[in-house]
Amino acid sequence: MRGWPGGPRGSGVRSGAGGAALPGASRDVLEACAAVQARYRVDTALVTQPEPNFLELYAAAKRSAGMFQGLVEAFGAQVGFVAQCRPGGVKSLDRIVEKYQGSDRNLPLDMLAGKVVVPTLLDLYRVALQVGDAFDVVGFRDRVRHPQSSGYRDLHFIVDVGGHYAELKVMHTFFDRVDLYEHRLYEIRRALELGAEVVTLGGPDVYPVLASVEPLVLDTLENTSRELFARAWQMVLGREAGEGPTVTYYLLGQVPVKMEERPGEGVSLVAYDPSRGGYVADARYYSDIKREDREPVSVITEAEFLRQVEHLRQSGQD
Repeated sequence: MRGWPGGPRGSGVRSGAGGAALPGASRDVLEACAAVQARYRVDTALVTQPEPNFLELYAAAKRSAGMFQGLVEAFGAQVGFVAQCRPGGVKSLDRIVEKYQGSDRNLPLDMLAGKVVVPTLLDLYRVALQVGDAFDVVGFRDRVRHPQSSGYRDLHFIVDVGGHYAELKVMHTFFDRVDLYEHRLYEIRRALELGAEVVTLGGPDVYPVLASVEPLVLDTLENTSRELFARAWQMVLGREAGEGPTVTYYLLGQVPVKMEERPGEGVSLVAYDPSRGGYVADARYYSDIKREDREPVSVITEAEFLRQVEHLRQSGQD
């Protein structure tokens, strides 16, 4: 379901390095995690749809969509967090067929998909523990402790909705937000892969499928997705550890900039720009500092920042 239209990408059953650990987790988190593992013992990899016919399964998903949405929304109200189903209800038929024709020939478990989004690891496991009270759980995988090969993490459930199996995820808000952007990278990768011509060959000789810079683009996008999820996980851990903000002062060309980075919350920024009337907050300064390809960038002290502001203020009054 990652990025609603696309479904899990790079899932497999492999775990990321160190995935079994929850570094720095509190006792409450570890106890809640252990309770979840004890309650749900069937791995999602062992679950298949009870309906073996593709068209009948799709029809069943259509019939169950309203019931599933009601269950998800009621569960969200019960636990006090945002809960919603995939926009549009049932996964698009062309996407289901595309996935079924690929390497995974099992009938999809995510024709119906919902998610609950929470702000902390403790909430993640406490909400997961309650899923079994509201749904008939037939499969579970802890993809927080054992992330997908891409680095994506959530708590993944398969639930029975009137004889049709649906996907329900409990996910941290940072991964939910990052996933919205990563899905765009996935769409580019998918377009490149689907754009390659499929040719039936009579032997094992290699055949060109990606031309020019396409392999470079695919590899770079894969690496970028992994970095996004890795940094999202560091944000989660930073918030859990209660890390304080980091303040850095820059000189961007002649513009002094003060930037405060708060783990798990974002970036605050202020710059003194006399051409725009004094102090301003503008995300483009953040991009300029990170890219360093428009104006020279240097790290300065707070005292130098204040001196530069005063210099520009005085120059503007002359």
